[in-house]
Amino acid sequence: MVIVLALSMLIVPWMAGSGILRILYGNSVKEEFSFCDALLTGGIAVIGVAEMVHLSAVFGHLSLSRCALLFGGLTGILSVVSLAIWLIPYFLKKGSAEGRTLKKPPLLFLLPALLFLGQAVYILLLSGIYLNGDMTMETVVSFLYSNEIYHVNPMTGAAYQGGIPLRLEILCLPTFYSILCSIFSLEPQTVVWQVIPCVTLVCCYGAFCCVGKTLFPESGKRQACFLSAVAVLLWVGSYAFGMDGFGVLYGGFRGVVIRNTVLIPYLVSLCLRKKWKLAALCIVAEACLVWTFYGAGGCVLLVAGLAVSRLVWRKAEKQTEGGRRNG
Repeated sequence: MVIVLALSMLIVPWMAGSGILRILYGNSVKEEFSFCDALLTGGIAVIGVAEMVHLSAVFGHLSLSRCALLFGGLTGILSVVSLAIWLIPYFLKKGSAEGRTLKKPPLLFLLPALLFLGQAVYILLLSGIYLNGDMTMETVVSFLYSNEIYHVNPMTGAAYQGGIPLRLEILCLPTFYSILCSIFSLEPQTVVWQVIPCVTLVCCYGAFCCVGKTLFPESGKRQACFLSAVAVLLWVGSYAFGMDGFGVLYGGFRGVVIRNTVLIPYLVSLCLRKKWKLAALCIVAEACLVWTFYGAGGCVLLVAGLAVSRLVWRKAEKQTEGGRRNG
């Protein structure tokens, strides 16, 4: 079931993301987006579905078992509809891949691939899990035990008397993890400490692949070197809490880690490519993962900073062109 869950968390987002990209950008999706774009876009969509189910449970008082049925139904519908949207042009003979050749990736990609495999094995062996100050596991266990969402305080085991804090009403990850445990009949330790961090690692590399393709669109070797540098920095950055490498290798189930190592690099590539619709989706996804007082707003600030930088750059270019013409 672990393999089924891992494959589902890669295939379902890819299917959903492929359809969403075609809806947003039409037939140009083939030239402008890659597999990594579809995977990450679909992952954001799945987070959105999890947030909808979480809010339904909090305000509609749904049990965990009903949440699992609702989540499974919504993601199933999303995947089937998205795949149909993706395949329709092919059935209509409008989406053929004529003129598009598959390039053989450089051997340099072997290095980041080996580093990635080493990191995945490191996570799967539970070589390092940092749990200080984190209540994710306790919260998931309380959901599974009570079959309810935030009816029991995971710290005390007693029912909430004055309602749950606002932060808990917004964040969907514990509910999402509990739903996965319920659907696939897996232990929460397996889902939270092994499967989810590995999926986060895959998405992290996918996000940086998008950055590499954006920076070096015509050079596969430079993309491979860039990805190798990222892989090495993840290992090097695992020495201290707060570093991105530490987060990926020791706490890939945390919302802050997903925001820092997946959403932000992907957002950088989207802003550089002027894909503002997808950038807006990243901002919404961050709001579902990280509460304001705990660092949310980073995606908004990043988009604002890149947008202002772009405007300043354009203005400087116009002034330079004007000066050349006057001269």
